[in-house]
Amino acid sequence: MNPFKGKVQLLAVLIGGAVVVVGFFAAMFAGRAWFAHPTGDNRLEATVTIDPGETVGQLARVLETDALIDSSFAFRVYVRLFDSSTLYPGEYTLIGGSSYRDIMATLHQVESNVVRITIPEGFSLADIGVRIQKFLPNITTEAWNAAVGVNGTASANAFVVSAQKPAGVDLEGYLFPDTYEFSKDATADDVANIMIDAMKGHIEDLGAPSGDAEGMSIHEVLTLASIVEKEVRKPETMNNVADIFLKRIAIGMALQSDATINYIIKGDNPSPTYEDLEVDSPYNTYKNPGLPPGPISSPGLNALTAVFHPVHNDYYYFLTTDDGDIYYAKTYDQHLANKAKYL
Repeated sequence: MNPFKGKVQLLAVLIGGAVVVVGFFAAMFAGRAWFAHPTGDNRLEATVTIDPGETVGQLARVLETDALIDSSFAFRVYVRLFDSSTLYPGEYTLIGGSSYRDIMATLHQVESNVVRITIPEGFSLADIGVRIQKFLPNITTEAWNAAVGVNGTASANAFVVSAQKPAGVDLEGYLFPDTYEFSKDATADDVANIMIDAMKGHIEDLGAPSGDAEGMSIHEVLTLASIVEKEVRKPETMNNVADIFLKRIAIGMALQSDATINYIIKGDNPSPTYEDLEVDSPYNTYKNPGLPPGPISSPGLNALTAVFHPVHNDYYYFLTTDDGDIYYAKTYDQHLANKAKYL
């Protein structure tokens, strides 16, 4: 056997192996660079929920459906090759146009002992409890109801006392809707008090109630703001509706809020039936003038601002269509004409 020829063959094998290794790392480098490019629709922003036990594949499908990424397959490839870290349950705000690397960085910002939870405006205590328990399963329904006073006595938070909450009324409306980061070992009392303190901070920033709301207690403001929150959505509409309700209260006119009827019957009908309107409850604002005993939802900052600092108008009536359009009237006859025309 020619020894020179054997050496040449060995050298060729070594060079070929080196080329493969270099090629592999070059491909890895190029792949990492490619995955760092923007993806998805940069006009979008969405809240993405990661449930306990959710897989990368499930997450990828959600991201693609929401147009936050271009390819669920490419996203799964990126995670498998470059980022196999654990997904932590919680709710995250993601921006379209982010790279796969940036998306995963956002999902890893919260430490494993912390869970991020978003509570939307207009959620009731029951709604909040369900969402809290989804991510903090150590909190039982009984513990939540006790913390927020559903079963009688709520935690004695100083802000609640100063707000002049009547005895026997739970903490509906006192928990500010926002995105929170809670420790995974947080108790129901911990969660409730953190959300109450957030409400306290926003109330203090708003100062004293002014205009037609001057002289109202914080409990009364929260109650009216919670109704406004459920009745309409746009800030400018909230300003008008808050003033309409305040004028009705001033002259002893019933609020006639469909939102309070839905609160009683646990429904969401924009036009309650005649039988619904006859339900016997202190929260029925068709039968009882003035405010109900307490809030019916968690009001957001826009609704709170609308009641704290209402914008005066000349209307006493408003009508909301199924499409969300709103029509105002100064007199009952004008209101009836709007109903005939738009409903």
